[in-house]
Amino acid sequence: MRRCAAVAIDLPLAMAVVLGPLLALDRILQALAVPDDRAGTIWLTAAVAWSCVFVLGYSPVCVSRWGGTLGKRVIGVEVVRTSDGARLGYGAAVLRHIINLVVTTVPVFLAANVSAINLSSNRQGIHDKAVGSAVIHRR
Repeated sequence: MRRCAAVAIDLPLAMAVVLGPLLALDRILQALAVPDDRAGTIWLTAAVAWSCVFVLGYSPVCVSRWGGTLGKRVIGVEVVRTSDGARLGYGAAVLRHIINLVVTTVPVFLAANVSAINLSSNRQGIHDKAVGSAVIHRR
């Protein structure tokens, strides 16, 4: 349940951080009277680039630097390496996040991940097992 609560905090934050600048860009393009076909191309390019920056930035940087995203920190959980309890490196955090995104968007994988978390003794999801991490309770 703590993981779900952390996502409930992180998801609205992610939506605001991703959509806010893109909505501002839309307004700027309209104010500059950029033709619709050109504005659409600019906006789509910016949306893809900004989304990639966010996906490679927010969760992986937070996990590798502080042990978790804002939601995880507020809820009191931390992502650590199972081998020594230390924080993940950036590369492992990126891989964990990308696997988690794939797992959560494919229903069969999502069901398997929920089962893995609930059935494993250390509550590891597929993304945790792939990189040798675990989510632990700090409070």
